[in-house]
Amino acid sequence: MGAIATLGFFSTSAFAHVISPEDHHAFEHKYSDFCVKKELALRKKENKTIGNPGYVDEGLQKLCDCIAQEESKTLTKDEVRKFVRENKYPMSLMMKAGQAEEVCSKK
Repeated sequence: MGAIATLGFFSTSAFAHVISPEDHHAFEHKYSDFCVKKELALRKKENKTIGNPGYVDEGLQKLCDCIAQEESKTLTKDEVRKFVRENKYPMSLMMKAGQAEEVCSKK
């Protein structure tokens, strides 16, 4: 009986960080949009692009989609809550974005 109680304890805590497919999708969609808007704002500010700095090229969209998918692999419930629901950008996501960008730029 003690083993079952212990197993139940670990089962409950093991699923405490599980994120639903809907939350992953919501994060990926919102992060990709955030990434594109952030990059376009930088282009406009720096004005170093050829052509229209507000134009979203296929490469930028693919990079932002890839970063969002890479970050989504290691999301926590707290990060989803803050980013998707509270419109905050936690430091942990900033660090993951840097790592994800490095992975995605090599693809």
